[in-house]
Amino acid sequence: MVRHAAAPASRSKQGPRHSAGKPALAGTAVGRTIILGVAPAMVLGGALAPAATALTAEPSLEPEGIAAPADSALPDAGTTEAQVETVEVAAAPAEETAVVDDVTGADPEAAAGTATAADGAVVLDTADTDGRIAGAIEVPDGFQTVGLSWPAEIDHVVPEMQVRTRATDGTWSGWSHLEKSTDGADGGSAVVTSAPVYVGEADAVQLATVDEAAEFPAGVELSLVSSAQVTTAAATTSGTVAPSATTAGPTIITREEWGAAPRCLEPGTGPTWFPAEGGLKAAAVHHTVNPNDYATVAEAMQAIRNDQAYHQQTHGWCDIGYNFLVDKWGNIYEGADGSIEEPIIGAHTGGFNTGTVGVAMIGTYTTAAGVKPTTAQRDGVAKIIGSRLAQYDVNPDETTVLTAAGHTDGGRYYAGDQVTLPRVFGHRDTHQTECPGELAYPLLSGIQDQAAVYAKQYAEVDEQSKNFVQAMYQDYLGRAATATDIESWSYRVSVDGPGVLADGMAKSDNYRKVRISQAFQATLGYTPSATQTANYLAMVKKKTRTIDQIEPYLMGTSTYYKHVGGTDAKYVTALYQHILHRPPTSDQLKHWMPRLNTLGRAGVVNALWKNPQAVRYRVVATYQHYLGVAPTTAQADTWVKRLTTAGTTEDEATLRRAIVVTTKYLAAADARY
Repeated sequence: MVRHAAAPASRSKQGPRHSAGKPALAGTAVGRTIILGVAPAMVLGGALAPAATALTAEPSLEPEGIAAPADSALPDAGTTEAQVETVEVAAAPAEETAVVDDVTGADPEAAAGTATAADGAVVLDTADTDGRIAGAIEVPDGFQTVGLSWPAEIDHVVPEMQVRTRATDGTWSGWSHLEKSTDGADGGSAVVTSAPVYVGEADAVQLATVDEAAEFPAGVELSLVSSAQVTTAAATTSGTVAPSATTAGPTIITREEWGAAPRCLEPGTGPTWFPAEGGLKAAAVHHTVNPNDYATVAEAMQAIRNDQAYHQQTHGWCDIGYNFLVDKWGNIYEGADGSIEEPIIGAHTGGFNTGTVGVAMIGTYTTAAGVKPTTAQRDGVAKIIGSRLAQYDVNPDETTVLTAAGHTDGGRYYAGDQVTLPRVFGHRDTHQTECPGELAYPLLSGIQDQAAVYAKQYAEVDEQSKNFVQAMYQDYLGRAATATDIESWSYRVSVDGPGVLADGMAKSDNYRKVRISQAFQATLGYTPSATQTANYLAMVKKKTRTIDQIEPYLMGTSTYYKHVGGTDAKYVTALYQHILHRPPTSDQLKHWMPRLNTLGRAGVVNALWKNPQAVRYRVVATYQHYLGVAPTTAQADTWVKRLTTAGTTEDEATLRRAIVVTTKYLAAADARY
């Protein structure tokens, strides 16, 4: 996806922006299932696939770790730290307050000794004739996102607030409303917050009440969030981030790719950030209330990273509240950890988080903002909703009945209320909020229709993916995939492409154990003990020997020498039969027997194993096993050359992967199941 299916992601950091040379501010302080038997053609280095044993019948495949998919659009960023600085917001005593005509009018005046964030407070020390109060501070280290928070017990006396910021070039922005957030975990929260507002690189901030403020309570805090931008070429441009290869599902920029912080280890609010047992039933659409003038993918990523930090540190949540976010170019970003694969319960629509996927459009789509979501953005929202609901056989173009899990601040419903909603609904349908904006809300019916189109497409892809998963389990492990196996892998395959399972299978202990067992049976005629299996598995994990080198290694042992007769003539004959599938000529016996003393058994085995004739046999056997047909002469010649060229880093694992990601293998899997 990018998965990007995707997960996910090496990027450099920028240092904080400083405000050298900027004017100071006035102020005081601051599918079909046909199970086939084990394919008799599973001949890898001469070994026939065994019947299911304790090694091959394990219930699930758990890879040790899957590398970034080959179709990922971006390199991994890793965790890019975001910092949250918190300062108190307080009203100055009346006698220390300056009075002006309009606190929202002229830019804050320059003054010596201006308050900074280091002073720990932003003091509302300016009032106007309409009774509004305002205050400003400088933030020399810079920030990009702002938001307010306060204890729930004083919510009824906290006035509505607005904010403007000074860019690092010295210009002040317009005012943005700090709308009280109605996002929330199902269990509620003791802290009330505004929605975070991404403002870009800034070094000063001014707050003002929206209306007359007769009083201003203690306990309100301003959060200033900052992080470095991702600096890869793809991220620092505007437009759609394209994958480097075709993907079966929507392209998703993973948490690793935008630099997410880890989810907390123990989610602390009811079931939030765990998978919903009943899967997904609907999608809730939001906007993030950020200005719409972000200019690059890097800025969009920075906004998401800052929102996550705000959600975790200011809200006190385990993770970012949204499951996915979509920017104005239609790029889809993974939000809450695990949302690509599972129905993660986020904190986006309190009381209705369970069974819904929360998708937020990055931007503000209110009447005041005067901007509608772009066509690309609406299409991205439809894609991710269609993809996720299709995974649970849900048609987005319907209505559903949801049961409220509880009542959150601003919520329209109480615990136990049953509410009929479209499968694609707006945040405002469940809460007293304008979200996703007056200009976006009328577009939801079109998004719902398009999501239904995508869901049908992805459901068809998913069927093919299920068939592919079943074929891979049979061909790699010699056993049928369980329902859990199919469920676990089919969506990843539909999103990331077949390579993700090919890579996961090759790295799994299950596959390696099967291959070790096959090697023992093919050479020594018995199944290895648990200790032997563990020892050889450790070699593979430590990369002292590949899985394809186990079989020739065993042929070089004294145990094999004794097993095949205990004489040099019988040993060389056995090697020829095993590796080249014919007996040696008398001249070949005379050639190789003396070399057992000079090269050693391992040297003779290695020479025969890497002989082009032997390599060709294994290439043909691999094609027959996975595709049911022999390669063409040209295909066989190509692979023999690739696998025998001096200094090559390619091996037979490369051949296996190259075959199973082809359209021919996918078609064959579809025909089998």
